[in-house]
Amino acid sequence: DGAQNLTITTAGDTTFLGKVGDLIALTSLTTDSASAGAGTTFIKGGVVTTTGAQTYNDAVRLDTLDVTLTSTGTGANAGNITFAKTLDGAQNLTITTAGDTTFLGKVGNTIALTSLTTDSTGAGAGTTWIKGGVVTTTGNQTYNDAVQLDVADVTLTSTGTGANAGNITFAKTLDGAQNLT
Repeated sequence: DGAQNLTITTAGDTTFLGKVGDLIALTSLTTDSASAGAGTTFIKGGVVTTTGAQTYNDAVRLDTLDVTLTSTGTGANAGNITFAKTLDGAQNLTITTAGDTTFLGKVGNTIALTSLTTDSTGAGAGTTWIKGGVVTTTGNQTYNDAVQLDVADVTLTSTGTGANAGNITFAKTLDGAQNLT
C-alpha cells in the first residue's frame, strides 16, 4: 500500500500474494517495465487498486482468488488498465476504471477465465480495446463500456453449458472493422 508509483522489472515472475493498494491505493503499477522477460505476473491476493494506470507488460495469471482491478482516477487522471500479453486463470475478473481497458494479448487462451466484467460500475467514459483476437470464459462476459475491436479478427467464447452457460453482453457501442465470432 502507498500513494506511490510502483515499477517492477524482472525477467522472472512477479507474484502478489496479498492485496495491493487495498488500504492506500498505489498511484500506478507497471510490471516488467522493460519488457525484458518471459516471466509472469501472478495475482493471488484478489485486489489491485491504483489511482492511475495499471500496466502489465508480461503474461498475467489470476490465481487462487477472484480478482478486482480498480483505478479510482477520474477525468484527465483516469487510469488505463493494460495487458500487453496473455491473461489466463480460472477466476472471475472485474475491472473498474474510467480510463481504457486494453487487451493486447489473448484472454483465457490457455486457462479460460470464469467471467470477465469491464467497467463494473458502468459509469466510465473509457473504452475496452480487444486487440489480442481471443477472449474465452466459462461464464459471462460483460462489457459495460464501449468496445473497440482492433488489429485482428476477434472470437469471444463462453464455454459454459446448460445452467452454467455464459452470456456475452455489450452495454454500450461495439465497433471495429474486424470480424467478430
